[in-house]
Amino acid sequence: MSATFNDISFRHLFFLASLGICLAIIVAVMIGFFLYGFIKYVKKGLSKKDGARYGGYLAWEVFWVGTPLLVLMASAFNQIHWALAWVLMVIILQSGFMNIMKRSPDYKNDLKFKGKIDNYFRSLINGLSKFGKRNSILVFFAFVIASFISSFMMYDLCIGIHPFRVSSRYSRKSLGDSCPSGEICNFILTVPENLSNSIIVGWHSNDEPIGSFAYYDTISHSDYFKDSLVIKVEDFKNPYNFSVNGTYFEMDNIKQEEQRYVSWADITGLTSSTVYYIVVGIEKSDGELIFYPERKFRTAPSDGTPYNFITGGDMGMTGTGESLSINAAMVEPLFVMLGGDVAYDSGFDSCYRCWDEWFNRWDTTFITPLGFSLPIITTIGNHEAGGWKSSRGSVQFYTSYLPFQLGLQNIAPNDRPLQHSHTIGNETIIIVMDSWVVDQIPDQVSWMEQVLSDNNNKTFKFALYHIALYPCTKISMDVEISSLAKEFWGPVFDKYNLTVGYENHYHLYKRSKQLVNGLEHPNGTLYIGDGSWGVETTMKLRDYDYLEVYGRIQHVIHSMVNSHNSTVNIETINIDNEIFDSWERKLK
Repeated sequence: MSATFNDISFRHLFFLASLGICLAIIVAVMIGFFLYGFIKYVKKGLSKKDGARYGGYLAWEVFWVGTPLLVLMASAFNQIHWALAWVLMVIILQSGFMNIMKRSPDYKNDLKFKGKIDNYFRSLINGLSKFGKRNSILVFFAFVIASFISSFMMYDLCIGIHPFRVSSRYSRKSLGDSCPSGEICNFILTVPENLSNSIIVGWHSNDEPIGSFAYYDTISHSDYFKDSLVIKVEDFKNPYNFSVNGTYFEMDNIKQEEQRYVSWADITGLTSSTVYYIVVGIEKSDGELIFYPERKFRTAPSDGTPYNFITGGDMGMTGTGESLSINAAMVEPLFVMLGGDVAYDSGFDSCYRCWDEWFNRWDTTFITPLGFSLPIITTIGNHEAGGWKSSRGSVQFYTSYLPFQLGLQNIAPNDRPLQHSHTIGNETIIIVMDSWVVDQIPDQVSWMEQVLSDNNNKTFKFALYHIALYPCTKISMDVEISSLAKEFWGPVFDKYNLTVGYENHYHLYKRSKQLVNGLEHPNGTLYIGDGSWGVETTMKLRDYDYLEVYGRIQHVIHSMVNSHNSTVNIETINIDNEIFDSWERKLK
């Protein structure tokens, strides 16, 4: 398959864009100096040819002393080490300065022939001599200092978007550790195969564990930790009735900036429709236990009791996204589905703080009015990697931070499956696919067929994925992937009567008609979403025949499932906490 725009990673796109901006600046200045030299000579009555030569010489000097900007960008985007960039910038600047200052040498013996190379180097030395030894040394050290500061302080950039922010390794380290020593951070609950009887809990630490654990119970013991979340092993008397050991690993891709250990634990054997209280923590080699504050969650019903959940996509860290999250938590959902583009690290290993910010907001924002922490189901988006059609290696954090299946202890975190299914009670199956961020669209069909075939007796069938089969706009770089999803996934959805396909990516809102093979049908699948949970766009809307509602509306989707009367109700909520669209279907 031929290379396309999609084959370029976000890091390289940002790098190429920065090079383009720098080159544009250099070229603009070159043109200015060329015109200056040309006009100066012409005004003196000299020939235009001589003016062009002089202007060309000035333009060349500008390019020479401007190329350190290109070297600096290569260092900023981690293409070369900052120390190499420092040396190269000094060499280029010093040589350019000497070339500007050069003066024709004075030979004592005019009869002795001197070659061009010899003459050039003597002119450099003569120029510095006339400039003065002291001044020359000062200029050299100015280049050394300026090159050091710029290359060191701009090395290894993170380009965060939604909102846009930039950090370098220096600026990040100057802030201290994002997950400090002596604390547990980035607590998260993820939905495993069956939320009625199990859950997965994850957490991070700066301190290296010799053991990690989760304690849980059906009654709260938060008062036990009212004095401190750090307790000596010999002083700890576990008040919780249930416990499970966690598994942990080190995040090697950020260890040059800070130490980070990721722990997770599979909690099984739970009772459906039950409230649980949980604390997680680690044991250190010095005999200290570090805990995270107690949280509570609830398992899914297994008796057909109605439940509700929130769905959205393309979240980021905008203020709008936070407002929508607060609105979403107010409806007391059982869980949340997030359709990709979670923290927008865009495949930069240097953007680990984008995830830390997101985890912190999630844990503080998604506490419901009744005090519940909400488990999450996510799918991978193109901004969880270097873009579409990426390698596993470009997925820096997503798979390591968010497990969605039990029993992954012997699988490398970056090799965790990107397809997973979840049952909620006895009547709902949810399938989650990768929109060719890593795994190709056709390669997932057999898995989809197997899961949906095994669960064909379930009333409610939902799918979560990042790309849209039926978008409300058109982006040329996404057409191939969207068309492939429609070609290969659409027939599977039709065959097994998918109830709702939750779509994302375009930062818009749409609700389709109920569709079978792209045509309206009373028993067809509803396609809803297009991903605008905090991000927005100015993309042109398209009035496709398959659309019922569409617009540039930031939103979350509230889905309510009632097994007793086989009904699913959907309400879409905007930033003002208003229901601006709704849909209902009673399944036969």
